[in-house]
Amino acid sequence: MRFVVPLARALAEAGDEVEFATGPGSGVEALEAEGFPVHRLPISRSIYTWRNLHALGALRSLIRARRFDLVHAHTPAAAIVTRLAARGPGVNVVYTMHGSFWEAGVPGWQRAVFTRTERWLGGWTDLIFTVNPEDAADCVAKARVPAERVRALPAGGAGVAPEFLLDERSAAVLRQRARERLGLTLGAPVIGYFGRTAAAKGMGTLVRAFARVAAEEERARLLVVGGALEGERGAYSRERFLRELGSPGREAVVWRGFQDRVAPLVAATDIVVLPSWREGFGMSLAEAAALGRPAVATQTRGARSVVEPGVTGILVPVNDAEALADALLRLVRSPELAERMGAAARRRARERFTRAAVLSAYLQGYRALRSAGSPSAAPP
Repeated sequence: MRFVVPLARALAEAGDEVEFATGPGSGVEALEAEGFPVHRLPISRSIYTWRNLHALGALRSLIRARRFDLVHAHTPAAAIVTRLAARGPGVNVVYTMHGSFWEAGVPGWQRAVFTRTERWLGGWTDLIFTVNPEDAADCVAKARVPAERVRALPAGGAGVAPEFLLDERSAAVLRQRARERLGLTLGAPVIGYFGRTAAAKGMGTLVRAFARVAAEEERARLLVVGGALEGERGAYSRERFLRELGSPGREAVVWRGFQDRVAPLVAATDIVVLPSWREGFGMSLAEAAALGRPAVATQTRGARSVVEPGVTGILVPVNDAEALADALLRLVRSPELAERMGAAARRRARERFTRAAVLSAYLQGYRALRSAGSPSAAPP
């Protein structure tokens, strides 16, 4: 929800009427609490399911009944369903691509299917926002979407929220209080992971890497904030993670699951890690950077958009547990280096990754569509 609620608020403040169509989930209640009408659809995050055919028909009927001027799709499955449902005259179609299958390391057949899909659907998508510049370039070069229909957002789909943009004194107070609540001493080096615990997020690599870190640096702790989404295959539960980790690392893990307020937990860390196989934008890295935390992440498009190697953090190869452990141990053993990188990360985040910058890019794109007149009605 953090990707869409700030934009919806900004549009409502500007006088637009905003409604949501979404599948089931905990975010529905949050949207309704904000006062936005929510239409529940039988849509699934998985592309390959018959449920989405039913969602397609329901969404097409909804768009015609409500006579929307513009529809904006998020997530891969919803983007396919929405763009098919909205096809026709009179409706501007917008898609935020939160990540692509053009990432290095993705199987070739998946890249080929993704490219063909974007060539097909991109023909009647009036505007595509991407969360990193590499995806924007590939939309033009590989999906053959006209360059004027593609815009790269400056900081993911939402940008860093204001609660992460604290002054250093406030951040220090937040850190101390969070550590007290978590039962962590101020002197313990804490590595933080924030996000879904899906296999594709590199949880298996993190298990192997932290096993070595814990064996060599017994003071080190790993804070895991996040979990698996409903129906997500291959995801790591707390029990699975600890079972694969074994001793002595098991006692060094603090597992907190999904949390509404993440900033205090980020403040409690010294280093933030993101070992994904692919990543559209490393939002957890950007949020950590805003609080002055260095990053250790894999060489994905999203991490490259956030981390300046050797300056604000360290990038390592994907699925390389030894390289990940080496990088983590380097920062654990050199607090001065971690602090220097964190300070540089903080400056970079405040210059580039603010929520205001992302909202401005979205609103500029919307205004450009409205001033251009009639939307695209059919593919070329």
